[in-house]
Amino acid sequence: MKKAIEKFLSKKRNVAFLVILITAILLSTVFTIAGISKNVEQMMATSPGDVEQYFPNYPPVNGAGKNPDLIKHGEYIAKAGDCIACHTNSPQKGKPFAGGLPMQTPFGTIFSPNITPDKETGIGSWSDAQFIKAMRQGISPQGHYYYPAFPYLYFNKITTEDLVALKAYLESIPAIKQHNVPSNMVWPFNVRLLQAPWRLLFFHPTTVYEGVPQASEKWKRGAYLVEGPGHCAMCHSPSYKIFSDKLPLGAPIQKFDLTGSKIQGYLAPNITKTNLADISEQDIIDVFMKDRMIGGGSVEGPMLEVNHDSLKYLTPDDLSAIATYLKSVRSESPPKPTGPAAGKALYESYCSGCHEAGAGGAPKYGDAASWAPVIKHGMPQVYKNAIDGIGGMPAKGTCVSCNDQDIKQAVDFMLASVVGPDGKIANVTPVKKLTMQDGKLIYDQNCSVCHANGFQKAPKPGDIEAWKPIVKEGFLETYINVFTGRNGHPPHGACAACSDAELKAAVKYMMQQSAPDKDYSLW
Repeated sequence: MKKAIEKFLSKKRNVAFLVILITAILLSTVFTIAGISKNVEQMMATSPGDVEQYFPNYPPVNGAGKNPDLIKHGEYIAKAGDCIACHTNSPQKGKPFAGGLPMQTPFGTIFSPNITPDKETGIGSWSDAQFIKAMRQGISPQGHYYYPAFPYLYFNKITTEDLVALKAYLESIPAIKQHNVPSNMVWPFNVRLLQAPWRLLFFHPTTVYEGVPQASEKWKRGAYLVEGPGHCAMCHSPSYKIFSDKLPLGAPIQKFDLTGSKIQGYLAPNITKTNLADISEQDIIDVFMKDRMIGGGSVEGPMLEVNHDSLKYLTPDDLSAIATYLKSVRSESPPKPTGPAAGKALYESYCSGCHEAGAGGAPKYGDAASWAPVIKHGMPQVYKNAIDGIGGMPAKGTCVSCNDQDIKQAVDFMLASVVGPDGKIANVTPVKKLTMQDGKLIYDQNCSVCHANGFQKAPKPGDIEAWKPIVKEGFLETYINVFTGRNGHPPHGACAACSDAELKAAVKYMMQQSAPDKDYSLW
């Protein structure tokens, strides 16, 4: 009897353990999915047009007692690699190369590290070997894996000579004591060791870039700059994904190399032979030097940053080499959408980069007010504008391989989101630009319920000390907190009826009262 009871209790314990294990797995899965969904929502809530464009200045160099030619060469490599863009918190106008730039991903937020020569918070104590290992293998001196937001997939092609020069340059810029901000990733993506399977699948390091033996020196130079320091494929190549385009894995699909992708709400176009074969070398260089898109329109978004932080500093010979290489790249084109869903598929592949969020003044998908002035001249003119290009809109949305009918299908899909059965946009209210006074009114009617009396530690407008950490985060981060219900905020600031513009006006008002030395009207 005793043995039977023990056997029964043993089975019961095993079942209980199994139930607990399954419950824990289910709960952690739900937690992970919820975290990813929230991050995607935050990314969608951030309109590219809300971000102030800021180009940091390169810092002065102290080359005392060092090889000036080596430092100068390293500075050129830093500019070719656009290191300053990611390692400067530009939204907050931070110190160059001191890090702290938040990079939102579906799996959490990554903050770029300090790469100034400060020995405590930067890379001042790193050896050349540790620096080269970090650049080529994505492994820190402490032995942990860097997230692939750091483009070591491309930097592993950089020559040792260039890496040594780059480190010499970074050792010669002002040392900034600024502690690194820990990444805020959803479990289990916060466990860096779990990147091992990703690296096994997608990271196949080479020694250094060797080029093609029979190619011209000009072609080899262009290939080196594009595939190595320039890491152009990081934005211009589609990535492997999980289920949806909203969940990219940060791993480029090699067969579609440089055939285009979406980045930060903008379209990074196809820059292979398919699109550039008939484009002159000078027209390609004008994209870099004159911010002029091929097919019409002005360069905006991340590429504008690349032009101003990086490409404008390259020599004419190097720019020419880049153009020569790009015009030669042969990649398999992603499948072209066909059938009844072609308009939707074309929109998602080419148009959504700008029209999903209204980037660069593009009429926003589903926003009747922004489409009303576009269609007032009739559909033939709308089609013509889309096909030929107008203003910031490049011809055919950069889909050079699309015919006129393809473009019309994409336009029809977008217009279906705002046009009724009668072919007209109804009940469009002109958009009013809200002032600080409007923001105060919205605050008084909604936000003051908590903020006027400090309910649940809500900071009072005008309390400069209480608002300091919020002001430090910046307007955009604060607005996202309010919009999504992050950091203790009720979603939409508990004002479900408030529009995005009204929420922004209220946030602008409160932050202006609490940081009078800043000008939030620019937002």
